[in-house]
Amino acid sequence: MSFRHRHSIISIQTDNVWLDALLSSKPETRALVVFLSTSPIADRDSRELIPAYQLHEADFSTLLVNGLTSYEEKRDPDARYDVPRLAKRLLGVLDWCSHQPTLANLPIGLHASGTAAAAALKAAARIEPPPFGIVSRSGRIDLAGAAPLRQNVVPIRLIVGGGDDASREPCNRAMQILSGEKSWVEIPGASDRFVEPGTLDAAGRAALEWFEHCFARRREARAKEALA
Repeated sequence: MSFRHRHSIISIQTDNVWLDALLSSKPETRALVVFLSTSPIADRDSRELIPAYQLHEADFSTLLVNGLTSYEEKRDPDARYDVPRLAKRLLGVLDWCSHQPTLANLPIGLHASGTAAAAALKAAARIEPPPFGIVSRSGRIDLAGAAPLRQNVVPIRLIVGGGDDASREPCNRAMQILSGEKSWVEIPGASDRFVEPGTLDAAGRAALEWFEHCFARRREARAKEALA
C-alpha cells in the first residue's frame, strides 16, 4: 500500500523560542531531511517546497524549519549571522525529532542555505549518529570556522549559482580545507536565490542525487557492520 505525504504546519520549542516548521511525512518513509533557513520557509508558499517535493517523490520525509522567529526577522538584521545560536536551535529541533514516535528512528539528512549552512555543519559534529549527508545551497559554510571544516566527517555537497559571486568565492576557499567526502555542483546562470527559470529545479535534483548517494552509502556501511 502506498501512502502520500501528510503536511503539518507546526511550532517547535527550542532555545527558549518557538520556531515555525512544516513537516511532510508518511509511514513508509526512508529518511528525514531537515531544511534549515533564516527566512520564512515553513509555509505552503515557500520556494523550498520545490526541492522538498522532489525528495518526497523519492520517499524521503522533510521538515522545513525557519531558524529565526518573526520578531528576529523584522527587528534584528544580525540574527541570521549568529551561527552558534542557529546551530544550537538546529540541535534542539533534532532533539525534538528524536522524541517523536514517527521520526525517532529515521536517518537524518540536512539541507541548508545562507548562513544556516554553517550552522548545519557545526551542529552535524554533535549529532549521534551523524547525519548521512548535508546539502548546502548558496550556503556560507566558511562562517562555520576552520576547525569544524577540518573536522567534518559528514558527506557534503555544495550547490552554488554560477552568478553568485558572494557565496561562490568564500565557499570555494572553504572547500579547500573541508574534510570528509565533498562535492561541488555549480548551476549555470543561477543567482544566490535561484530565482532564474529552471535553476531551483536543477538545484533540487542535485540535492536529491546527493542524498540518494549518501543514503545508499550509509545503508551499505550498516549492512557490513551487521555481518562483521
